[in-house]
Amino acid sequence: MLRNTLIRTAIAGVAVLGLAACGGGGDPLSGGDAGNTSAPNEVKSITVGSADFSESQLLAEIYGQALAAKGVDVKYQQNIGNRETYMAAIKDGSVHLLPEYTGAALDYFKKGATETEDDAAYNALKAALPSGLEVLDKSPAADEDTIVVNKATADKYSLKSLSDLKAHSKEMVAGGSSEFKVREAGLKGLKEKYGVEFKEYKTLDAGGPLSTKALQTNQIQLSNFFTTQSVIADNGWVQLEDPENILPPNNIVPLIRTDHNAANISDVLNKVSAKLTTESLTELVKRIDVGKEAAKAVATDWLSKNPLS
Repeated sequence: MLRNTLIRTAIAGVAVLGLAACGGGGDPLSGGDAGNTSAPNEVKSITVGSADFSESQLLAEIYGQALAAKGVDVKYQQNIGNRETYMAAIKDGSVHLLPEYTGAALDYFKKGATETEDDAAYNALKAALPSGLEVLDKSPAADEDTIVVNKATADKYSLKSLSDLKAHSKEMVAGGSSEFKVREAGLKGLKEKYGVEFKEYKTLDAGGPLSTKALQTNQIQLSNFFTTQSVIADNGWVQLEDPENILPPNNIVPLIRTDHNAANISDVLNKVSAKLTTESLTELVKRIDVGKEAAKAVATDWLSKNPLS
């Protein structure tokens, strides 16, 4: 996933520098080996990381607090950056556990993946992971990528589907993250599957305040947001249908290093995943993005209301 009031560019930049320093030279993903592949009997300490958007930070807090309540020593490395950056971190051992999204992670490890059903994407992801990385149970909660247009644009061109864009896209300005510009679930897929090309692309953020303001003020007419974001309904934006399935299913799933996976970890995280729902996650994210509550506090409140025992 390609998840979001969300990007914090300055923090992400600092995180990238820190990871470069601790990760050593070269591409830590290039060898297809996450290091020690032996699962321990028990894990006493773990570092939980997150991407640079609020939902990922919330999930990292939920994972970490749930584990800490069972006696695990938990450290955090929040706001690491985009998928390429945080994958490097889990690969080189800077972090041991991350919240991920099935379809987006599958596309990362298996370019050109075509799975469009939840279970198929999850099973394909398990098969595509390099040695030393695992996913635990997927959650019924999902946060899908969605491509939206503002209402004025939808009304002007009678847009309901991504297939409707081709006739008008060269009159439109798209915007969003740098990843949306180049990924299959973005401009690359729009061009290949729908024949869509835009007049201009503005690099902003991943469903964050820059993209929100630009879409609200019609500086851009189309962008990538995420289905758990209340900003879509709040602004009356139109989510375009995707008949060619360039947008993958994205159930939430813990991604963990094998050398930090044990029964005391997986039991807790699988219970967390089972209790999460798309509806509850949408409300939790709204509390952070709109209500300006801290992710840590929102996670604590959710866990208090959803005991895992």
